[in-house]
Amino acid sequence: MGVGFFTQGIKFTLPHPQISQRTILLICKVIKRAWQLLEEKPPFGFFLQSEYEDTITQLLVEIIENRLRKSGEVDGFNCALFGKVIREPKITNFDKKHPDKMPDIFFDLKREQPPVLSEQDGLFVECKPVDRNHPILSCYCKKGLIRFVNGDYAWAMQDALMVGYVKTPYSFKKLASVLDDNKENDNLKIIEHYEVVEYSIYRSSHKREFEWPEKRGQACPVTISHLWLSRPE
Repeated sequence: MGVGFFTQGIKFTLPHPQISQRTILLICKVIKRAWQLLEEKPPFGFFLQSEYEDTITQLLVEIIENRLRKSGEVDGFNCALFGKVIREPKITNFDKKHPDKMPDIFFDLKREQPPVLSEQDGLFVECKPVDRNHPILSCYCKKGLIRFVNGDYAWAMQDALMVGYVKTPYSFKKLASVLDDNKENDNLKIIEHYEVVEYSIYRSSHKREFEWPEKRGQACPVTISHLWLSRPE
């Protein structure tokens, strides 16, 4: 059984302040740049079309942290403004009953903010393949997106990011259709959703049913940005 939160002498607000859309779009740009480098100059023996999700994510984080954050080649993304980019950090879920949750990627934002729980503050990212062997509903939604809705990841935040490693013919229209038609899990129902065409991302907002710790009320909705990266057949 999980233990309660140690909050003696700690002031924090829930939810944490929103992450600016500008910051989320910048991080999407960084991930797309890392993807481009992985496509153009893959390591020996690496084949993007057939590699496992974990291997792809590992290499993306290595490129982002060891090259892009330190070089500053993506304008606005550098060591002064962002802390370490970490793969699979161990965090607790909303009630601490599961202390070893591991989101795929965590971006430390180094932002000006009122009192927050620092270990729970940042952009949490979950990555999932989308193809014939990994359907949108059973894989991307029920094994990825749901973790932001049920309080496993980013439970103190108002924003999070899903990244899809996608093979044709899947599109955001298909994702929208799946979310609209979902009848199996009420937690995946959307409050609103829309595509941001100029930035090639999709956004969906979801109600969360869990209660925040210390009787701070029901968790607010969470808005998920979806970035899909095209993967060769």
